[in-house]
Amino acid sequence: MISPLSKTEFELFRQLIKKYSGISFSDRHLATLQRKLSSRMNQLGLDSYRAYHRYLLNNKDGRLELRQLINKITIDQTAFFRHKRQFEHVANIVLPQIAAHKITKKLRIWSAGCATGEEAYSIAMIVDDALGSQDDWDIKILGTDIDTDALKVAYNGSYPKRDTEGIPTEYLKGYFMAGEGKDKELYIVNELLKRNIIFRRLNFMSAEFPFKSPVDIIFCRNVMIYFDSQFKKKLIASFYRLLDTDGFLCIGASESLIGVDNRFALVGHSTYQKQG
Repeated sequence: MISPLSKTEFELFRQLIKKYSGISFSDRHLATLQRKLSSRMNQLGLDSYRAYHRYLLNNKDGRLELRQLINKITIDQTAFFRHKRQFEHVANIVLPQIAAHKITKKLRIWSAGCATGEEAYSIAMIVDDALGSQDDWDIKILGTDIDTDALKVAYNGSYPKRDTEGIPTEYLKGYFMAGEGKDKELYIVNELLKRNIIFRRLNFMSAEFPFKSPVDIIFCRNVMIYFDSQFKKKLIASFYRLLDTDGFLCIGASESLIGVDNRFALVGHSTYQKQG
């Protein structure tokens, strides 16, 4: 049996995880981290936290295992059209505003922290509904996450029927196929919806984000709760730099940019617009 995680050991893992992923654990998360660590240690046949820490640092497979640990500790809680009013605001206000002022007919949207893909596909549905009939638009939606297991689900685009309840009926009929045989309890995203979406692994600790042109809308919802204030400010500054003039940033309903960055103006339903 693995012994309880000591405060000293907790600090070792807390610093390692923060250095690698930016995720910051507070003291009240000790029991949670202990549970996650123990699960990985049991799979590896390790019986001490110190041995696991050394494995992560020194073993030739340590970097791969660190990815597995990050997969384990991240919480991929998401849903189609989560925070419905925000999606309505983007569909009815933000997208028409962008379309009215765009000269290049190029639309770039980033779902940062896309988890298992529901957010990215929800974005794709409202964009296709608004602009899909206009063949002259160049549309790209990038979905990124640090969790490789979640990204596999996103890429496959197959979801249990119970998870599609938040999708409007007309969208479900237009953008999904009902599974058959062994997949009869699934709804599968059709290729029409997938055509403009790219899923990639991205660690926010990366020095550079892979964008060749300005981004029109960034969705980063319920992600910043994992970061301390210093890293949060750094991340928002990166978003500001990446956004096109008058670009939009959508954050979680429980999040705020107050005291983080005053270069954004709240324009409705946790949606901010770049200023200056």
